[in-house]
Amino acid sequence: MKHDSINTPLHWHLKDGKFIRPFRFNDYAKTIEFVNKVAAIADEMDHHPNMLVGYNTVECTIWSHSAGGVTPQCVEFCERVNAIA
Repeated sequence: MKHDSINTPLHWHLKDGKFIRPFRFNDYAKTIEFVNKVAAIADEMDHHPNMLVGYNTVECTIWSHSAGGVTPQCVEFCERVNAIA
């Protein structure tokens, strides 16, 4: 179920019903290390983001396909990613 009253997590922005956050790192190895950590969170939560990976950047986008927008699970995902960023 989509929740219209959900607060946007710190450092993320809401666009087209999705939470999006860019990340920047010092080098490619740190970028991939971060991607792997996000993947572990996603697998644990069974809630998987889209990630656009560059040399030292990642753009992470999360929403619920079944709900058609963001949900409390999306907020939890964002907060857990914030904790490792």
